[in-house]
Amino acid sequence: MKNIRIDYYTGTGGSQLIAERLAEKLKTENNTVIVNRIYRADTKEPKTLDVDYYVLIFPVHGFNPPKPIFEWAKHLTANGCKTAIISVAGAGNALTNTACRYKTRKLLKKVGFDIIYQDMVRMPNSWKNVPERLKYTRLLSKLPTKIEKIAKAIATEKRGRKLIYWFDYLLTALGRTTQNSTHKFGSGINVLDSCTSCGLCAKNCCSSNIQMETNLPKFGNQCDMCLGCVYNCPQRALQPTWGAFQIDKKGYDLRSMLQDTENNQTK
Repeated sequence: MKNIRIDYYTGTGGSQLIAERLAEKLKTENNTVIVNRIYRADTKEPKTLDVDYYVLIFPVHGFNPPKPIFEWAKHLTANGCKTAIISVAGAGNALTNTACRYKTRKLLKKVGFDIIYQDMVRMPNSWKNVPERLKYTRLLSKLPTKIEKIAKAIATEKRGRKLIYWFDYLLTALGRTTQNSTHKFGSGINVLDSCTSCGLCAKNCCSSNIQMETNLPKFGNQCDMCLGCVYNCPQRALQPTWGAFQIDKKGYDLRSMLQDTENNQTK
């Protein structure tokens, strides 16, 4: 039995789904599991983790983790606990993504974590070309097997890391420079008249970039362009201006995709 902590950063729900499913699987094996969502507002608070095993899950944004993950890693300390880093991307462990965990691994190792396992989970892409039903059901149908693999690696304390292509080190460096412009996406979002002032966007903003003022969302200058506020708005009332070409007009609802996949499997 292990004392396990899972931290995840999520925008459109992929990392959260993986964290929840992984926690469920680990709990069935009599482990104690704490699951925590990372918000930018919490990233600079120093934390010392006293656990047997630590799991960090994040999506890939521009060949890298979202910027708050770096701050989060810098402010953690641990006494050699076993650690797994799980990245999430629509392209999976494709050529351009092989170095996406490299800097995070270095930061965690520096503050006392023993990085013994790294993996990538493919989820339906949320940028521009959201996959059609046949493709996303095929992809999500493989999720239980992937969760089983990661849970087994944690249980057995398996050591493993993915091959990194040298060219991807350059891409991750380039990607970190482009992340400096993502704030333009958030500050350029227009609030349409269909907004009902429900506050869901502010509550769920992983970048802590949205505040409700006079019953309307007001966007700051810390957007990480996770697309969560745009896709998760019940009224589709948030309209991007900068970078709007990257939004799929059909929307993106991962929970509905998952339910559709599970219903299809039971037929």
